[in-house]
Amino acid sequence: MSKAFTKEDDDAGFALPPSSTSLAVPAGPLRLTASGARALARAAETGGERAAGLALALVRAEVLPEVTAPERAALGVTVVVVDADEKVRRYRLVTPEELALLGEGCSVQSPVGRALLGATMGECREVVTPRGAEELTVVELRGE
Repeated sequence: MSKAFTKEDDDAGFALPPSSTSLAVPAGPLRLTASGARALARAAETGGERAAGLALALVRAEVLPEVTAPERAALGVTVVVVDADEKVRRYRLVTPEELALLGEGCSVQSPVGRALLGATMGECREVVTPRGAEELTVVELRGE
């Protein structure tokens, strides 16, 4: 048998991914949108192994004011865009911490999030992603 397939190479210096039930609460300041805080509270109430970590994150979090009638794309705002192929897409802008905790939204640190942050109705923004550049036109801004 080849040495490449022996048992001693099982871990070979690779870290195993965390289990789906573990939760690493991000260190440092933790900012959540109002709707993100509500979702986190619902998730913490369900119990389970993640509940304590979610409750801790919620206690530590700075909850941002709810945005109801946005004039610009900001945290908590859902930005509806149309691409060059007339395809409609929706992005809810969130902090990286909120994305890590809830797994929902578009981080403002991602290429799309950075490009859309601060956009107004009708504005066209260029997004550069690993797949290439594309233009997105903002057709609607929705509050929380």
